Amino acid sequence: MVKIQKCILIGATALMLMCNFAGCSQVPSNANNTIQTPKQNSEKAYYYNDVASFLAGMKPDTIEPFNSLIKKTQWVSYSKSFDSLWEKVTDSSLVKIKNWSDTELTNINKETKTLFYPFSGPDFLYANTFFPNADRYILFGLEKTGSVPYLKKLNDKTMNSMFISINKALEDILNLSFFKTIKMSSELNNANIDGVLPVIMLFMARTGNTIKDIRNATIGVDGKVSIADTFQTYRGPNRFGKGVEITFSPNGKDSINKKLYYFPEDFTDAALAQNPGCKTYLQNIDSNVTTLLKSASYLLHNQLFVFIRNIILNKSKYLLQDDSGIAFHFFNKSIWNIQLYGTYDKPIPVFKYCFQNDLNAAYTKGAKPFNFKYGYGKGRNMLLVRKIK
Repeated sequence: MVKIQKCILIGATALMLMCNFAGCSQVPSNANNTIQTPKQNSEKAYYYNDVASFLAGMKPDTIEPFNSLIKKTQWVSYSKSFDSLWEKVTDSSLVKIKNWSDTELTNINKETKTLFYPFSGPDFLYANTFFPNADRYILFGLEKTGSVPYLKKLNDKTMNSMFISINKALEDILNLSFFKTIKMSSELNNANIDGVLPVIMLFMARTGNTIKDIRNATIGVDGKVSIADTFQTYRGPNRFGKGVEITFSPNGKDSINKKLYYFPEDFTDAALAQNPGCKTYLQNIDSNVTTLLKSASYLLHNQLFVFIRNIILNKSKYLLQDDSGIAFHFFNKSIWNIQLYGTYDKPIPVFKYCFQNDLNAAYTKGAKPFNFKYGYGKGRNMLLVRKIK
């Protein structure tokens, strides 16, 4: 009992630190901004995709303002260094994940229409690499959505600052396989990069996707999502439920339109009690979704997140997670089939009281290997959970 209470306390403390940091670094909640964007649909499609390519260090397809920007020393240097970094990440992780997914998730990927990824932040990278066939990706995080960078206002100084912010924000996900919320919130909170949207766009470009449209998406009090062409950014507590809808296609498959939704949200039971619209939205998510959990701070182990844990258990047909997701004892073995991968190590020191004896015992009976990092510490454990009834 003491161990569970300590795990709850640590998880709650981690969440409060994340929430408080995100809140204190914002301007007042009523200070929302309307963002200048291209007006015509065809113009928007080209512009948004070219911005994504520019942020990813890849040459955009169209002319201005990109033709002059990509000639600048700052972008040339950034592009070269990002190409090198991406090659390393691809060789050390992404190719291995793709090969593993092709083998272990073949049938799941054939069935997966909606990928649900709570506590994801802007991690489209792992979502798309594990589950490239999904038609719809639903991502949730604490971080505000932000806006599409307005590149016409960039000068040499602000361009350099923007690239520094991107590199720092992506450092952990590319090297450790997960984002650190406090660090990311700091780097994605300035005049040029004001939220997670630019990171999602960058990942889409680098993973071989073409962005067709980006629009505001808001979860209403009735739980329904409303879409607006006028793009606004929302700050402070007012950001919750104010997200984005991105329409995109895999390169070379223009006839296929996929959707990504990202919403900032606080998933504690106390916060959701004040946000009935989000609760209704979650309750109305398709049954039989595939859920992804990674580096989730062991929040779902404790009693502060009962509602979202039950949503995942009730709505998921498949679930891929590490030990920081839903605690092993919450899976009824008459309902779920669990395949273990890798080796179960003790949690990192800040979460040491979240060690799971029953999961450790299950691992002593054997597990299948995998050869990439997934989650905290050594990142050597994964659980693939299938609902059998």
